[in-house]
Amino acid sequence: MTQSFETFKGEIERALAACGVDPYRACDVNAAAAFMVEDQHTNAPDEFWAVVRRYRSTPQREAAIARATLLDDLELELTGGCGRCGLEADWMCAACGRCNCHRHDQCTRPATE
Repeated sequence: MTQSFETFKGEIERALAACGVDPYRACDVNAAAAFMVEDQHTNAPDEFWAVVRRYRSTPQREAAIARATLLDDLELELTGGCGRCGLEADWMCAACGRCNCHRHDQCTRPATE
């Protein structure tokens, strides 16, 4: 049994909406549906699945990402870096020693030895 353009379009819209995104802002729904209608035996285009994977989120995944980010920021802070801007200690400004969270209008790079 073959599916129609409208059937594929509806499936794509529902899949992306289930991921919490506006299907028409995430990809070209009409092009993806047309691609699937042309060859009923092929999978959806890679771009479509990339969008689905990018926006699919679960509370466990989001919590794991938040924990990893917190640990990374904490490690930076404990080693003299800045967790807010993600700068490691040895990448601080050579002139003033501050991170990218600050302006450096007055800083002058020291002369090399």
